[in-house]
Amino acid sequence: MERFSHQNRIVRRTSVFVSALVATLIVPGCGSSGPELAAVYGKVTYNGKPVPMGTVSFQPDAPDGRVAVGEIEPDGTYMLQTENPGDGAQLGNYHVAISAVDAPVLDYIPAKPVPPKRLVPEKYEKPETSGLTATVKSGSNDIPFDLK
Repeated sequence: MERFSHQNRIVRRTSVFVSALVATLIVPGCGSSGPELAAVYGKVTYNGKPVPMGTVSFQPDAPDGRVAVGEIEPDGTYMLQTENPGDGAQLGNYHVAISAVDAPVLDYIPAKPVPPKRLVPEKYEKPETSGLTATVKSGSNDIPFDLK
């Protein structure tokens, strides 16, 4: 009987230890999933005037980073999202691309294609040629771009 009681205590202690270990491993995974995101917003201007449409794209320097994109509003402002509107971008360093073209709305098929009007120089459309960088830190990040 005493032997059974001793084995029983060992089993209980082991069960408590395993339960505590499992809880320790599971609890950090609860709540927000994935890496920390921070709010990123700003204004895009070209030669001092707001760029009225387009997209801002943050391409992460980190190989495991995720791209964040925002639509440029008529007043030139943007707000980034990674998954959901306004959720921001992961913390870290980025190369930035800005694309802004005003494509004509046609209700006919022209004999010769009508090229879109670029609202900013073409070099800004690719992160490798734009020369634009940004660092996203914890909290809110106001990151304006004044293009020339």
